[in-house]
Amino acid sequence: MRRKTIITAIFGLAVIGLLSCEKDDLNNATVQLEFNTVTTESGLKSAAANSIMFSEGHIILESIEFETETDTDSTAVEFEIESYITLDFATGETSPDLSAIQIAPGLYTEIEIEFELWDGTEQASIDLTGTWTDADGAEHPVRLLMPLGQEFSLEIEGEFTVEENTSMVAQVTFDPNSWFLGEAGNLLSTAVADEDGVIVISPDQNSNIYDIIEDAIDNTSEVEIEM
Repeated sequence: MRRKTIITAIFGLAVIGLLSCEKDDLNNATVQLEFNTVTTESGLKSAAANSIMFSEGHIILESIEFETETDTDSTAVEFEIESYITLDFATGETSPDLSAIQIAPGLYTEIEIEFELWDGTEQASIDLTGTWTDADGAEHPVRLLMPLGQEFSLEIEGEFTVEENTSMVAQVTFDPNSWFLGEAGNLLSTAVADEDGVIVISPDQNSNIYDIIEDAIDNTSEVEIEM
């Protein structure tokens, strides 16, 4: 049974929240890392664009870190994954699967989640395909290629009580539609399609839109919340 949401933070690329749900045993609580991907259509407030939707592709992560501190300022849990982690955008599933993190019941004063996009090869860390619907209702295929090594972090300070017999879910939601809500969406009507009719947004194609999205991601990559 899912219970009260402890905290949710919204920042462009991701929504990170901690949810609690009951378990069937009385062992230590656990934290499960989950990824949610927005594959539904989002409206764009633009005279040139009706909506945009990304439904397929992948996001490649290089590392994930989770850390908590107790009320005595000692680090209670440190968990780190350093490997090539592929997130299937259509399903939200990762390869390899991310295991749950053991956490002792008690009072915590800080929770921090960090993750980094992979930029170690020529393969783009963000490679998504979707559809842009213009103001006349015509649909245009779009592909977003972003070779970024961006780091993201969420730090929450306050008092968090973790009870026995609970499982915490640390959820990261990727919503690329939000990157097009401003100027990037306005510029879609001027974008140049490739020979296959696809609007590719990358460092080499439609770079003016790419630069706006890159700046938006960078400006929202670090969030600190005090409760």
